[in-house]
Amino acid sequence: MGISAQLVWQAIVNGFALGWIYVLMALGLMLIFSIMNIMQFAHGEVYMVAAYFAYFLSVTLGINLFGAIVICMAVMAGLGVFLERFLFRPVRGRYILAPIAISVGLTLILQSGTMGVFGLFWRSLPTLAAGSLSILGAALPKDRITAVVVSVILVLVLYLFLKRTKYGQAIIASAQDYEGATLQGISRNKMAGMVMAIGCALAAAGGILAGSLFQIIPTMGVLPMIKGLIIIVLGGIGSLLGVVIGGMLLGFVDGLAIVFLGPMWASLIPLIIVIVFILVRPQGLFGHE
Repeated sequence: MGISAQLVWQAIVNGFALGWIYVLMALGLMLIFSIMNIMQFAHGEVYMVAAYFAYFLSVTLGINLFGAIVICMAVMAGLGVFLERFLFRPVRGRYILAPIAISVGLTLILQSGTMGVFGLFWRSLPTLAAGSLSILGAALPKDRITAVVVSVILVLVLYLFLKRTKYGQAIIASAQDYEGATLQGISRNKMAGMVMAIGCALAAAGGILAGSLFQIIPTMGVLPMIKGLIIIVLGGIGSLLGVVIGGMLLGFVDGLAIVFLGPMWASLIPLIIVIVFILVRPQGLFGHE
């Protein structure tokens, strides 16, 4: 049985949408790592909690989904500031394993808490946009296109913030040379709180977009967290362009591999790719030695 052109188009669109959602995750992780020098393993749970919070706002309270996205991003940004100030800052630079233990413990707490409140049943968010567009004879779902547009806008806003504002420049300076930035009067604590807020807000947007395209479940943050780490390795730590290109590559691999090779290979290929990259080019596509 052959593979239809419509199925291929659908796989490409799904991969494109997934790729941009992965980019939102990876950018947050990269910013947090660049400033705080920790890998926030509970980042996927922020993604998941935001999706459930959006479900409560949109389904239970009847708030428009786009309004719910804005509210959830603001709330998760506040959560990020809280986590940095009261959980990660007290142990930063003092105990190597402490941030890992805290983030792993936070992962279990958020997962278990969500299961206790919402149960293990799959739930659905309202759709981003109904219907489909006909392009080159193929029907492309409007919700996937909307997810891509929202993700691109958020990435552009982040880019402009980093390049055009004094706080963005301070974040870049701190990531490039922490000691030099400190000598210039840039507060590392302030930068750490800022990147945690930005990272959690981006994760929240990604979780809600993914929850609207697919479904939500308490363990939904695990795979995007892994994908985010893979993208950082592919693109290179510290490279926004590398993260975007790495996310697109990974998204297309996920979208097309499941059609042409099946779900088993679709899950294995990204892991094989990242292992090869680590061995051949450990700095990633756009990273530096």
